[in-house]
Amino acid sequence: MSPSPTTVPPTSSVHAYEHDGAPVEPPAHATVIATLLERARTTPDRACVTWVPEEGAPRVLTYGELERRSRALADALLRRQAPGETVALLPGNDLPSVTAVFATLRAATPCLFLDPGDPEHRLRAVLREHPAATVLCSPFAGEHARGLADLVLNDAPDTVAGPPLPGDGTVPAEDPAFLFGTSGSTAASKLVVQPHRALTSNAEAVRRHHGLDGATTLLGGLPIHHVNGVHFTLVAVVHSGAHVVLPQRISPFGHRALIDAHRPHIVSLVPPVLQMLLATGRGWRPPGGLRHFVSAAAPLPAALAREVLETFGVRVLQGYGLSETTNFSTTMPTGLPDAVYRTVTLDVDIPSVGVALPGNEVEVFTPDGTLLGEGRTGEIRMRGHNVMSGYAGRPDLTADAFAGGWFHSGDLGHWRTGPDGLRYFHLTGRDKNMAKVRGESVSLEEVERALVSLPGVADAACLSVPHPAWGEQLVALVAAPHRDLRAIREELAALVPVAALPTGWQQLDRIPRTATGKLRRPRLAELYGAGEGP
Repeated sequence: MSPSPTTVPPTSSVHAYEHDGAPVEPPAHATVIATLLERARTTPDRACVTWVPEEGAPRVLTYGELERRSRALADALLRRQAPGETVALLPGNDLPSVTAVFATLRAATPCLFLDPGDPEHRLRAVLREHPAATVLCSPFAGEHARGLADLVLNDAPDTVAGPPLPGDGTVPAEDPAFLFGTSGSTAASKLVVQPHRALTSNAEAVRRHHGLDGATTLLGGLPIHHVNGVHFTLVAVVHSGAHVVLPQRISPFGHRALIDAHRPHIVSLVPPVLQMLLATGRGWRPPGGLRHFVSAAAPLPAALAREVLETFGVRVLQGYGLSETTNFSTTMPTGLPDAVYRTVTLDVDIPSVGVALPGNEVEVFTPDGTLLGEGRTGEIRMRGHNVMSGYAGRPDLTADAFAGGWFHSGDLGHWRTGPDGLRYFHLTGRDKNMAKVRGESVSLEEVERALVSLPGVADAACLSVPHPAWGEQLVALVAAPHRDLRAIREELAALVPVAALPTGWQQLDRIPRTATGKLRRPRLAELYGAGEGP
C-alpha cells in the first residue's frame, strides 16, 4: 500500500512563478523520460553513465542500454504492483540503482529514497509509517538493508521493445514522482513529495544554468540517495542528454585521479572534498576543459574558494536548495567577470549561494510575512514550479510550510545587488532547532529523544557548533551520572544516522530547563566547555 501524498492544487500561489511581473507556466510535459527515449532512439550508443567501481575497470551505460534496462525493471515492477503504488529504493552509487531510478519513473510508481547506511531501526520506522508495495535494494548494500528488500537489484538484461509504459508519455504534472526524507532528518514521519512538475522544472533550470548538453561530462559527487545526487547527478544529466561519471564510493583521496582520467567539464562535490584536493594535490592542476566546481550541501568558506582558485585556477560555484525545493533554488552564475565573482564570493565573510534559478522565485521575509528589502536579514522563502507538493500524509505540516503562499525554508539570510545588477543571496543561519551536518539536516530534538530513550540517561540536550569542513557539528550534553559517555555514544549510533551522531560530549548534573520544562537552549552554549568526549 502506497503513502497518501499531500498535494496542493496547482493554482496555489506557492507553485506560481513570475518573471518580470508576468506568470510563467510550468513545463509543457512533466516527465524526464521523454529525453531518455529520444536519446535512445537517435543516439543509442552515446555514453550516459560511466560507473567507476571500487574494484575493477569502469563500465559505460549508454542511453540505449539505460532505456532497455529501465524498461525491463519497470515491466518487472508492474507485474508486482500497480502504477501509483510506491516503490522504496535503498540505492548505492551503482548501475542497477541508476536503472531503478528511471524504471520507477517509467512505471509511474512513486519512488521513496532511503539511505541504506541508516540504522535498521530507522529504516523500519519509515517503512511502517509510509508503506511501500515493493522495496528495492542495491546489490552492494549492507546486510540489514538487503534484509528489508523484496528484490535485490542486479544488472537487468536488455529487453525487446514493447508498448509504451505508463510513465513514457505525458504524465499529470502533480502526480508524485519522488519522496525524500527531509534532507536526512531523523524525523521518520516527514517525507517530501516531489511531483513530476518539480523534477522537470529543476532539471531544465540546471540544464540552462550550467549549459549541459550532449557534449558535457559531469563528475558526480554525492550519493544517489541524497536529493542532490539524484537530481543533479542523474535526472538533470538525462534530461540534458549529457554524460555523468559516477564513482561507487565518494572518496576525497580518489577525486584527483577521477578528474585526470575522465576530464569532466563540471565537478560536483562538497567542501570537505575540495579541502582534501588541496591537501593531496599540491602542484597538481586539473586538466583543461574543467569549467567549474559546483559546491552544495554544506557552507562554502570564502577562504576555501580563494585557495581553490589560486591553486587550481578553477572557480567554485555554490548552490543552495532543499528537498522541499527539489535540489536547487539558487546557484552562482557561470561566466561572471572576475571582479563580480570576487565581490560576491571571495571578498565577503559569507560567500553568496547565487541567484534564483529559472522556475522559482526567492525572497526574504519577516516572521509576520513582511517582504524585506536589500541587506535586511529574514527567512528565505521560495515559490515556483520546483516546490514540493507537500509532506506525505501531513496536511498540518504542509499548511505551516506554505503559509502566506510561499514555502518557508527555515533558513535565514539576505540579498544584495551585485556589480552586475543581479540579486545575490547570502545565508546566515537557521531559525529552527536543526543543524546542517555534512549536507544533512539533523533535528536536534530527534537526537535528544533518542538519547533519553537510552538506559541510565536522565536527561539530554544537543546544540550545534560551527565546523570548518562540515558546516556544523552536534554536541551532546547528558545527565547520566552512572553511565560512561563512550558507551552512550555506541548505543546512540544504532538509533540515528551518522550525520546525527554528536562529535562532542559533556556530562552535566542537570540540563537547564524552564519552569515549564522547555530547554533553555541559549544556556546550553554557555555550559558546553572542554568536556572530554567518548
